Amino acid sequence: MFFLNPTYLWALLGLLIPVAIHLWSKKEGKTIKIGSIQLLSEVDSKQNSSIQLNELLLLFIRLLLIALVILIIAQPQIKKDFKNTKLTYLVEPSLLNNKSITNILDTITTNTPIKLLQSGFPELNLSNIPNEGVTTPNYWQLTQEIDDLHSDSIIVFTNGLLKGLKGKRPEVNANVEWIIFKDGETSERVVKALEKDNKIELITSISNSLNTSFKKETLPINSNKIEFNKAKDSIKINNEWLLLKTIKPLNILIFNDKGFDKETRFINAAFKAISKYTNTPIEVTIEEDATNIEFSNFNCVVWLSNQKPVLVSGKLLAYKPNKFAQTLIVESETKNLFYLTKTLDSENIINERLVEQLITMLDFHSDVTKTVLEHDKRIIAKEELQPIFKDLETKKSYAGVLDISKWLWLLLAGLLILERIVANYKKQ
Repeated sequence: MFFLNPTYLWALLGLLIPVAIHLWSKKEGKTIKIGSIQLLSEVDSKQNSSIQLNELLLLFIRLLLIALVILIIAQPQIKKDFKNTKLTYLVEPSLLNNKSITNILDTITTNTPIKLLQSGFPELNLSNIPNEGVTTPNYWQLTQEIDDLHSDSIIVFTNGLLKGLKGKRPEVNANVEWIIFKDGETSERVVKALEKDNKIELITSISNSLNTSFKKETLPINSNKIEFNKAKDSIKINNEWLLLKTIKPLNILIFNDKGFDKETRFINAAFKAISKYTNTPIEVTIEEDATNIEFSNFNCVVWLSNQKPVLVSGKLLAYKPNKFAQTLIVESETKNLFYLTKTLDSENIINERLVEQLITMLDFHSDVTKTVLEHDKRIIAKEELQPIFKDLETKKSYAGVLDISKWLWLLLAGLLILERIVANYKKQ
């Protein structure tokens, strides 16, 4: 046995307090003088004080009560060897509303543990199935915790969604079998509404197990399919309210220091092509002197200079050569800060796709990214989901820790009741 908070054991010295009380407690009897004894005067005399144990049973119970409270605070633990479970089932929470999976779970024997595929792997409770607020788990992050289940074999029922695959492929020592359920449904949702030239442009996300695509639809502003709110800033489409946005021009500044005329021409031409391709107005301003520039007026600043770039509130593309970079534009660890990694020429702007990288940097649809991911139905192959198996010798048992505090609480409650009964009986 060991204690998580052994320092509290010093409080056991408090057991001396009830011992002292019981050792020195004495009841003085009432003296009644009868007859001629009443005429005798009281004379001071030395009296022997006897030290004796009074009410041994009550003393013992109260000592136990104090000791139990101290032990509970110290949190006693017992080391114990546990055997691995032969088989464990893990179920992704969003599958619990699928009748096929619930029918399978009903056939599993009660001795086989069934847990949820989420942090901590809680036990499955079919009587309390969440209907809303269920998010796609991070499969690989949870896979790193699977070894803690101490199970010889693990079967995972999952949706296998692409959006749940994040980070580095983990290494595990557990025998894991992934079973992917495909619902075959297609999710179609309007994710953005734009007002342009007295028309409403709707962007719809269409996603299934194979791919996610987008569709544009233009409706007249007085279409029967559209319902406006009183403020005319939201529309109701397919029984859902959607914020109505207007297209605002992008203001971009290119700061051209000496020696970057060629890069300025290429980037300016790229922005013109992007404006035509995306049908978004882009206004480009070229400056060679940064002294009187109000950078807050621009959504994006391209800093073509060897000098240290200025701090801006929007996006910043700064020239920073990097011979090891694999692309013309790389994103830094700082939000909205990007680096142009090499000088530009007529070959690399085409071969390395400068225009596409600038579109990615501008991120025209960042406001709908979260909504698109929520309805992303793409599924990955089972082989892509598998972690790296370390193939180490698997132990059939493992050392664990058993917390006995809950048993001490029950004993404490029983002793409290017993102490009150004994105290009332002894009239203490």
